[in-house]
Amino acid sequence: MNSPDERGDIPPGTILSLRRVTKTRPGKVPYRLMIASLSVERGSRIALAGQSGSGKSTLLDMLALVSAPDPPEKGSEFVWAPGSTKERLDVSQDWKSGSGKRREAVRRRDLGYILQSGGLLPFLSVRDNILVPARLKKHPEGKDLEERLEHISSRLGIQRLLKKLPSRISVGERQRAAAARALIHSPSLLLADEPTASLDPPTAAKVFELFLELAGESGAAVVLATHNRDQAERFGFAVHTVECEDREGRIVSWLSPPAGDPEDSGKLIVVKTADD
Repeated sequence: MNSPDERGDIPPGTILSLRRVTKTRPGKVPYRLMIASLSVERGSRIALAGQSGSGKSTLLDMLALVSAPDPPEKGSEFVWAPGSTKERLDVSQDWKSGSGKRREAVRRRDLGYILQSGGLLPFLSVRDNILVPARLKKHPEGKDLEERLEHISSRLGIQRLLKKLPSRISVGERQRAAAARALIHSPSLLLADEPTASLDPPTAAKVFELFLELAGESGAAVVLATHNRDQAERFGFAVHTVECEDREGRIVSWLSPPAGDPEDSGKLIVVKTADD
């Protein structure tokens, strides 16, 4: 992976770049996440592997623009670059401005997010849940969208479930529907928090492979939080390991970069309470 150069520019093909970004929460025991350097390139596959509570989901929420980083300090950078230079978004400054309109536009246009719980809206059918991102993106509804819905739902094996409410399908089926929802609007970045955790191992491997094939069709980058390092490596992910240790009642975690990366590339330190 590439790191931003000293002028603050980012290499061509990089859609998301973080440098010296932190996340702090107050409390009796402090919580702090610090990202020394992390970049996501178009079509890349990045996995965050580590135990529960190590900070993987917190980082995904920051990348999804739903959790604010700390105010920027000298030398820090958190940039979304989905297209032309004019479309670039300084995320830290945008959070500081308090508006949120540009972050919302990026989420609608460029992001797909699969939550560990699935996160389907209980009052909408599976079909309408899947179509939510396309409608928020104002994707024209018609033959093309219907064909894409047909293609994705058929590949994921949920075509027969489209008229049902989430409460009428299994946990594993809800997870497949969540994957379809994340893919429907052809985002440039897909974030996935344990997307197949609710499935048995053989089915999980099959669904995971289909998910990646569908992501590859649109050239989307994938950032995955997972406990299954072996599966991530098998599917070609650059795996960063979140390692933890207890330091006087605080859990300190850091993200070790894949073999061959620069020593400090993607380094992550998280300080959390033991029960967070």
